[in-house]
Amino acid sequence: MSTTADDLFDPSEMETVEPLPPETTDESAYIPDTLADPEGSEARAEEPAVSLPPWFYKNYALDDDGKPTFNALAVRSIMGVFDAKAESTMVFSGDDPDAEEKYYDSQVNAIVAGVRELLVVDPQTTGINFLQLTTRTWAEFVSIAYEYQDSISRVDPSKGLPDWIYEREEKMMQFGRKARLLRDAVAIIDADFGLRSTSLDRGRVQSEVERRLQRLAEWNFNKHADTSVQVANTLNSASVTHAENVFANA
Repeated sequence: MSTTADDLFDPSEMETVEPLPPETTDESAYIPDTLADPEGSEARAEEPAVSLPPWFYKNYALDDDGKPTFNALAVRSIMGVFDAKAESTMVFSGDDPDAEEKYYDSQVNAIVAGVRELLVVDPQTTGINFLQLTTRTWAEFVSIAYEYQDSISRVDPSKGLPDWIYEREEKMMQFGRKARLLRDAVAIIDADFGLRSTSLDRGRVQSEVERRLQRLAEWNFNKHADTSVQVANTLNSASVTHAENVFANA
């Protein structure tokens, strides 16, 4: 059998087109794989009972009952700041560092003298109150320092720092001074309280950090949580229960 030129296949004669994805997505692409995982597909399609902004989960969390609580990772990071600052000394970087240090020491001595005036009666209660003040101040200081450090890491370096960063910086510096004043004062007066110890304690500070985050978690949850789905589910469940009771009593 003879072969003519018309019978030969020449690939160069074919029109080649670069394969591109379609401009529109077919509706079938949005259909979940119910055959492979019908229960999981149905669960994923459900709306969450409580909707919160993504930033909420950085420092806070929801427990097994859907209640707001603190994020354990945030607590760990804050306590890392405490470990770095607990034994740090004040930095005097003004025009006259020696005069600043003398003034700081005079403030510590003034706190000690003032507290000792209260030890004439019931020194133990005074010691407990002073311990609580020191602990809460340190918890606030390291929490604000962590928030400041985290905020700085997320700021666009090509833009100027916003005013709230400077405000947080000033607050951090003030709390840092107050925390060290109390720590240094209690180191002098600790034995006068008649207690086992009122010195700075990591475990006590962590407990106070957790309480602080818990309060903030509840406040932010109440302010920003969208619970419309949860409310609707509760009302629907109540309606079903009511209907069942009506049927039972008919």
